[in-house]
Amino acid sequence: MWLGSSGCRQRLPDESPVGWALRALLSWRSCRLVLAGALFLAGAFASWTDTSTGIDLDKLPHPSLVRIRSGYLREGARVTFDGIAATTPPAGGPREVQLRGVGKSGRPWLAHMCCLDEVWRTDLDGNGTQDYIFFSAGPIFNGRTTPEFSLSILLMDTEGLPVPFFTVVYQGENGKGIRNLVDLNRDGHSELLIATYDEAVSDPRFGPFCSGHWATQLYQFQNLRAEEFRGTMGGITFPFVHPWSYFGSMCPKSEKPFKIQAPTIYEHGTALKDEVSTVIRGRNDNEMSLEISPVAGCHAIRESVVVYDRPKVREIALPNLWSSAVSDLLDNIRRDGAPVRLSGLDRWPGHGVCSANLVWASAQENR
Repeated sequence: MWLGSSGCRQRLPDESPVGWALRALLSWRSCRLVLAGALFLAGAFASWTDTSTGIDLDKLPHPSLVRIRSGYLREGARVTFDGIAATTPPAGGPREVQLRGVGKSGRPWLAHMCCLDEVWRTDLDGNGTQDYIFFSAGPIFNGRTTPEFSLSILLMDTEGLPVPFFTVVYQGENGKGIRNLVDLNRDGHSELLIATYDEAVSDPRFGPFCSGHWATQLYQFQNLRAEEFRGTMGGITFPFVHPWSYFGSMCPKSEKPFKIQAPTIYEHGTALKDEVSTVIRGRNDNEMSLEISPVAGCHAIRESVVVYDRPKVREIALPNLWSSAVSDLLDNIRRDGAPVRLSGLDRWPGHGVCSANLVWASAQENR
């Protein structure tokens, strides 16, 4: 299957029928990250593995976290922690981890995610309820500039029901992935650093793929959502942009200066303040998007995390290349005509297709 849009095209090794889930994940942000250097792959110059973000995570203050477990959950396995059951289907089933729990009222919840390794616990948003952070490799692996790790977060409300957040991270070895959680204002609550790597020209001496930027943004957890903080905290002004240059035999200095390119600052959050409401109308396979009733300049979206909140169960689907959980949940939402709320919109010029970090649908009582 070929995944492509606006010049972004990627061949995946799986020809299975879960193409919509794959296309949904490898959408705007994933394509930008995965394939920024595809045309230069044979002569790759620099990469995120040998350039610095400009921020030493080990020197920053961090919140108090409790590690519940670590170790990948294999096919057909089951573990429990804090009343939550984590299971994986046996070989031949969907390649996913299913988390199941029950809220204080007795209403169950279910979350689908790609994989499970480290599980951590703390009160991220200060509402008096412990939240859960899941760190693992994946779910994206293809591409030289791909972030190879991810953080899946379940912010637990006062009724014991989860609200999800998902982001990819570049560093994960030796416990570095969880170090993106910081406490810069030292108030005992957590903030999250999200760093994005690009290869847009930042040094006039060196051309494309030989210089670029790390853009690090700071997010706070408020009202069960992740909201970007802009300003100075802990002596660092955010967004924090760190240019990098890479030179040598593969990146000789240019006699003619290159034009400097600005880094792109993405929307990674799920803040309530910019949330909009709409209805899913259908799918557009050519644009790899969901057609929606037009809202906020968007007539179609590419989603990341999906929630379908029904009276009998709250179901969550997080990005996963090898499971159809996201597309299945969206099919149910569209079939039921449930209204949806979109958070974390990135609007793209020209054709009204936007990305949404969170799609939240709420069903009526009779569903």
